[in-house]
Amino acid sequence: MKAILTLSLIFAASNLSLANEGEAIMESVRQVAVLQDSQDLHGAIRKGRTKTPLSMFLRGENIQFALNGGKEYFLLSLGQNSQQLEQLVEGKRAKFPAAKIAAPIADSDVSYEDLALSFLYWPNPTVVGEDKINGQDCWRLHVANPGKSGRYRETSVWVTKKQRALMRVIGYGPKPSRLPLKQFEITDLMNIKGRYTVKTMKVRSFDAEGNTKGISYIDFKAPLQVKKRGR
Repeated sequence: MKAILTLSLIFAASNLSLANEGEAIMESVRQVAVLQDSQDLHGAIRKGRTKTPLSMFLRGENIQFALNGGKEYFLLSLGQNSQQLEQLVEGKRAKFPAAKIAAPIADSDVSYEDLALSFLYWPNPTVVGEDKINGQDCWRLHVANPGKSGRYRETSVWVTKKQRALMRVIGYGPKPSRLPLKQFEITDLMNIKGRYTVKTMKVRSFDAEGNTKGISYIDFKAPLQVKKRGR
């Protein structure tokens, strides 16, 4: 009985260690995945020849998004233990429609929850393995959706060990089928002030049989470095 209790304590401590490690890794990813300090990022969502202008801004504890040159604004509001999408209508924050969270943006394969990368802020990410992706040694983490909003019930997240950069994400539907719904693949990184962030992300959506239904891209440009005048 004592041996069983000891093994149980070791197992519990091991799980706690993996959970703590997972949170530390995910925190690093959050810092470099989308923004560099207070830099604003500009780019586009593209599918085929169609491009939708996109901008991202860090404003306090919120990450704001502008589509089509500011014709549409929304934000990811980050609390101490929570995160939620909100709309910006005439400068005022409003509740984001639940039915719109998983809706495609401009007929692309990218939804509002995809663009916000809200799964990076779900609690209790756990390291479940290691893989090599495109020559990069990566941790593989698992994280479950703490709420009921959006399409994904859980995600697998791959993070590079060297740069602590996001490399791949697969979002799954509900159990028991746990079908993959989308895959996010970082195909190009850019180095800004010594940190690596996303330059190009490939978003692949799947049908009910697991076949590729569509492919879109999210592209960002490196922020312009303004040279100081004078001595």
